Amino acid sequence: MSNGSLFIDWITASQHHPDGGLPILTGGVTVHYSADGAPIFERNQSTRFNGSHDTSVRVGCDGFRVSLSGNAGRFSRKDNVFNFGLQGTIEACNRILVELGLPPFTAATSDRSTPGPFSLPHSRRGCVISRLDITRNYKTGSESSARAFIRWLGARSIARMKRGQSGDESVWWANTRHMLKAYIKHLEMIKHGADSNDELVSWLKDQGVVRVEIELKKRLLSELGLNDLANITDAKLEELYEQQIEPFKRADRSCDEDILDAVPKKSRVYAAAWLAGQDMKQMASERTLYRHAKVLRECGIDILAPRNIERFPVKVRFIELEPLSVPDWYDLEARAA
Repeated sequence: MSNGSLFIDWITASQHHPDGGLPILTGGVTVHYSADGAPIFERNQSTRFNGSHDTSVRVGCDGFRVSLSGNAGRFSRKDNVFNFGLQGTIEACNRILVELGLPPFTAATSDRSTPGPFSLPHSRRGCVISRLDITRNYKTGSESSARAFIRWLGARSIARMKRGQSGDESVWWANTRHMLKAYIKHLEMIKHGADSNDELVSWLKDQGVVRVEIELKKRLLSELGLNDLANITDAKLEELYEQQIEPFKRADRSCDEDILDAVPKKSRVYAAAWLAGQDMKQMASERTLYRHAKVLRECGIDILAPRNIERFPVKVRFIELEPLSVPDWYDLEARAA
């Protein structure tokens, strides 16, 4: 993994083996019944496979289908501050599968002679991806700058995505296709049991590290053709990541006048009042505010959220954030013990 590159923080993958005969690995079976009580569908549930440092993944096999879900690159490592790219993540998955006596994940191989509308029949498909979290660390320079950045993001609105926020520590947007989230990394580690005096935690705090992560769900992966391992590359993930974080860049302007130029004229007065920090409830009726809020969300402005009028230094604007380089003393492999 190169310094400042994207890495994968979660993968859900499966592969069908038509010849069967694989070891059964299950945490139980879910049975669906018809109205008259007859069983019509059964699904094996995956089981938890534990590693060191309180890590785990879920693995399952019904004799034909092998599945794995979790942070495979984090498995049996002390932390996930930095992680592996696509190839390293698949290799980490396969080490786990082989240890359990299961075949590794492989990409589909093309067969031009195969008839039909698809290049490969289902029985000959390779590994299928149904969830992939891609992430990158950024440094803001200090914990206070990281908190200011999260507050700034908290006022951003992304069309057709529902927003949530936890103070000035994390913010997220989600729909059925994907989830976009940003959070202060050292605070997240402390919440999960890390010592606040730990050298790595202190270093992250001093750097003001914010992690920006995108969870690609099954629906979006399928739409983009990235549910097939054979079609996924680090370059495609990089391009997709940049596209998904574009709302952050679009909402960020060097001055308020640039924002107002892009706002529909009828809603401009409400946008200007919000940017100035005025109490929007004094501007108009609730019905009127909601009508203009709907328009302004398309421009990356949420006039129903409190305006943060703090003047941020340039370094904490998202477009200026610097990808965090892996320090010389951090070794991905050495941190597995």
